[in-house]
Amino acid sequence: MIMINFIEIILLFIFYSLFAFSILVSFLGIINLIFIKKPIIYDKNDLNNLVSILIPARNEENNIKRCIYSLIDQSYKNLEIIILDDDSEDNTFKVAKEVSKNYEFIRVHKGKEKISGWTGKNWACHQLSKYANGDFFLFIDADTKLQKNTIAEAVSEMNRNDIDLLSLFPNRITKTVVDKILSVTIGWFIFSCLPIIFSNKNPIFSSAFGQFLLFRKSAYFSIGGHMSIKSKILDDFELGRSITRNGHILKVFDGTERVSTFSYSNEKEALDGMSKSIFPFFNNKLIPFLLLLLLFLSMGLMPIFILMGEFFGQKLTRSKEMIAYTIWGLLTISWVISSYRSKQGVRYGILYPIVTIITAVIGILSILSFLTKSVNWKDRNVVSEKSVEDNFQRND
Repeated sequence: MIMINFIEIILLFIFYSLFAFSILVSFLGIINLIFIKKPIIYDKNDLNNLVSILIPARNEENNIKRCIYSLIDQSYKNLEIIILDDDSEDNTFKVAKEVSKNYEFIRVHKGKEKISGWTGKNWACHQLSKYANGDFFLFIDADTKLQKNTIAEAVSEMNRNDIDLLSLFPNRITKTVVDKILSVTIGWFIFSCLPIIFSNKNPIFSSAFGQFLLFRKSAYFSIGGHMSIKSKILDDFELGRSITRNGHILKVFDGTERVSTFSYSNEKEALDGMSKSIFPFFNNKLIPFLLLLLLFLSMGLMPIFILMGEFFGQKLTRSKEMIAYTIWGLLTISWVISSYRSKQGVRYGILYPIVTIITAVIGILSILSFLTKSVNWKDRNVVSEKSVEDNFQRND
C-alpha cells in the first residue's frame, strides 16, 4: 500500500512538472519566434576585413567541391580559404587540390599526425588557425553550403555590433529517417528550450554551431582557441560557452536561409554521428541525461496514455483531463514552432510524441556506446581519443 502511494506521488509530480514545463517551452518558442533575428543586409563600408575561412575535412570527397564553390561565389571577396585534409582515406585532398589550382586565395594542406590528447576535429582546427592571416576566422564544416551574401552580412553584423563570435543555426538537408528525427529534436532544443536572447548572459544558455563559427581573431586566441577544448567532442558548444565565460560577446542567428548542411548519407552514419553527440551534450554526466530521458519519455507517452485511457474507459478526473490536454496542446505548439523554424516540416512537430520516443531510444544507444567505448566517427574511435586525454591528465 505504501509503495502504491509512493508511485502515485511520483506520477503526480511528473504530471504537474510536465504541465509547468509545457508552459515554459511554448512561451520560449513564441519569444524566440518573435525576437531571434537574422543578420542585417550588409553595408559595403564594412567589407574591408580579411576573413580566413578554415575548413577541416576528413573523408569529404563527396561534399568538399560543393562547399568550396559556394565560398568562391560569395559577394564578400576579401577572403582566404584554407582547407586541411585530416588524414582522409578517400580523395578529399585530391579533389580540393584540383579546385585550388585555379584560385590563388585557396590553399590546401595535409594535416599533421594527431597528437595524443586531442580529438581529431579539434586538432585539425588548431592547425588551421596557425595558417590563417585574417582579422576574422570563419570555421565551417566541409559538408556545408553558404548562400551568396552570408559572409558579407555576418561580417557587417560583427563590425556594427562589436561581436566576438557569430554563429548561424543551419538548415539541415536530411536524407535519413534518423537524421530527420534528430534534426527536429535539435531544432526544438534551440528554438524552444534555449532563451536565445540571453545566450550572451550566461554560459548555461550559450550555444554555437560548427557549420558557421565566425570569430574575431583576438577573441579566438584570448580564449585559447581549440587548444582550450582539445579533448571535447562538442567543440562548437564548448567554444560558445567559453566566449561567454570570458566576457566576450556571442550572438546566435537563424541561418536556415543562409547555411545548408548535408550531414549524413545513410542510417548508420546518422546513428554514429548522433551517438557521439548526445551524451557529451550533458558533459558525460549520467543524472542530467537520465532526467532528460525521463522528460522525453513523459512527453512522448502521455498523449498515448490519454488516448488509451479513452479507449479503455479509464478516464482522468475532469480537472486532470483538462490539464493533460493543455500539456499536449502546449507541447505541440512548441514542437510545431521549432520544426517550422528549423525547416524540417510542421508535420513532425504535430507528431512530436513519436519523435520524442525515437530520440529517447537513440539517446539510450548513445550512452550504451560510450559505456562500451564503441563510439566511432569518420573511422576513429571518439571514446578512445578522449580516454587518452583523461590518462594524460591523471599522469600530470
